[in-house]
Amino acid sequence: MNETTRWPKCVLWGGYARGNVGDELALAVGLRDMRKRYSFSEVIVLSPFPGYTKALFPDTEVIPYTPATASKRNTQVTRAFRFLKRRCGFRQNRYEVSAQFSYNTTKGWAKAIQHCELLYLVGGGYLTDLYDLESLLLPVEVARFHGVKVETAPLGIGPFRDPWSARKLQHALRDAHVRVRDIDSQTICNDLGITTELQRDDGFRVQEGIAIGSSVTLEERPIGINFYLQDGSTNAETVIKWWTEVLILLKSNGLPVEGFCFHNSVHSDFSQIVKLFVDAGLAVNLVRAPDFDFRKACTQVAKYRAVLTARFHAAVLAGVAGIPVIAVADGQYYRSKMLSACQVSPTIQVIDVSVTEPTEILQILQKAAFADTNA
Repeated sequence: MNETTRWPKCVLWGGYARGNVGDELALAVGLRDMRKRYSFSEVIVLSPFPGYTKALFPDTEVIPYTPATASKRNTQVTRAFRFLKRRCGFRQNRYEVSAQFSYNTTKGWAKAIQHCELLYLVGGGYLTDLYDLESLLLPVEVARFHGVKVETAPLGIGPFRDPWSARKLQHALRDAHVRVRDIDSQTICNDLGITTELQRDDGFRVQEGIAIGSSVTLEERPIGINFYLQDGSTNAETVIKWWTEVLILLKSNGLPVEGFCFHNSVHSDFSQIVKLFVDAGLAVNLVRAPDFDFRKACTQVAKYRAVLTARFHAAVLAGVAGIPVIAVADGQYYRSKMLSACQVSPTIQVIDVSVTEPTEILQILQKAAFADTNA
């Protein structure tokens, strides 16, 4: 994109392009919404991995997100970022707005924001210092620098381990039209003086773009198992032991299970579920390989009799499909997310591994597995 190019009116940004099914679904919903507001060609997407995003959305213009670090020659900036690096632990947090306009050939994303009417943050729970908050907020800072309007889809915001992170968010979003998806996020924003609007997560709108349903009879469906160590988890060893005991109980009681992924990185859900199944004495071929296209992963969820999941959007989609869901939460970050899901869908039950025995999970899933015969 160069100076003679017609700039977009709307730029989309968020936590997508890293393999998470829920984040790609949020992008799809955001694209659909903004294309209703603007013309098709006036909406573009920033992506840290543009080839990945283009493969999933081939009819969309995608601009690489390539942030530039602050110049080391600026002693004051360097000293400040050294302090921030010690505080938050992210080595790459060295950005300043002015540096994003230094190289016209590689900084098209910043100029696109400069010339657009709206920067739209698609849904997700990425605005927390569990992730690289500085990089995620940089496009918002660029928009604010140029007086560009900022609006969000329903987001999960926080928690914050460091007060600096909360202040950074406060500065970035103080004039934005902010929507949040749960009460905890709204409380955090209220404490920071950020006005918010509470709405359900965009994942509950999945059927606007993807057909969710199954032709498989209930008797033929296994119980879907979706495990990964949640971000912000408090005790990984205890959590893994709990999940293993649950699977051993399901196996010993003859309940059919299948592992499924809601992230297509082999090192995320897939490798962790495979190890879990092996440790529980279950066959490796009972774990489905990850789906590259988030649409296929979404439709797969409806093929289960019940779902036990550590992923928020897997719980959401199963709830939309009317399937019984046990949503596992370990730590504040996931507890807030899962509780917001169960408040919208009556089929979702949130449990905490620290207070729920594996035998209780067995009883819940047995009831779900034989609901058809007991009806």
